Amino acid sequence: SERHHWWPRCVSRHWADVDGKTGWITSAGESRRLRPDGLGQIGNGHHIKLSRMPGESDPWDTSFEHEFNLADNAFPETIEWIESLECEAQPDQPLHRRFIAQNATDDQLRLLTEEVVSLAVRSPRFRERCVALAENLRGPLPEHERNALIGANMRHAQRSVSDSLGIRAKYAVLLTREREFIYGDGFFQNVSATAPQYTRVRLLAPITPTMSVMIFQPIQYRPEPRLSAIVLTETEVAACNDAVQIC
Repeated sequence: SERHHWWPRCVSRHWADVDGKTGWITSAGESRRLRPDGLGQIGNGHHIKLSRMPGESDPWDTSFEHEFNLADNAFPETIEWIESLECEAQPDQPLHRRFIAQNATDDQLRLLTEEVVSLAVRSPRFRERCVALAENLRGPLPEHERNALIGANMRHAQRSVSDSLGIRAKYAVLLTREREFIYGDGFFQNVSATAPQYTRVRLLAPITPTMSVMIFQPIQYRPEPRLSAIVLTETEVAACNDAVQIC
């Protein structure tokens, strides 16, 4: 038995306040203060246990936790790189003029794709999508069978989506100087759980309280700039936070 993190500790630690804790609002509206490494955990979330009896092992039991190693190992360096981007607030300018083109290598964008996709496919919202069709057809499932089905539908999503998307998209770094972004059990993304979507992918993921990343794959787009950065107003940050709470 293992505790797997759907919110990586290398990311959640950026939400720690001066007291070392993070504010968490439960689905019931209750506010709590916890250490960030205690948030975003799920027991055996990335194991597939096929035994029909809870607690027993099966020769075909397997794990796909390693699928997220590349993303988790690269997150600290990527966050440091994004924080170094030069982008000043221009609240009086039209929205399209506030996007500032940024330099980025293929490797940097490929890792950024890997990391943002990993946040999407590990999220509780995505897990629920993995079992929604079966529960709609069959009704409530036994917990061990439900978890095995979620794992089976999740196991290939990271590689399928990341490899197919690659760097063939537009990237935007959304920054805030005043109001904070929030992270949630889900956020805006259109990746399918049962049939991973390879075209027109849309992802908007908070990375730190001052930084979110958008990846968008339109049908047609100019190749340059591949990466832009923008400082959002408080109203725009609130809209991003609303999208997180809706999802």
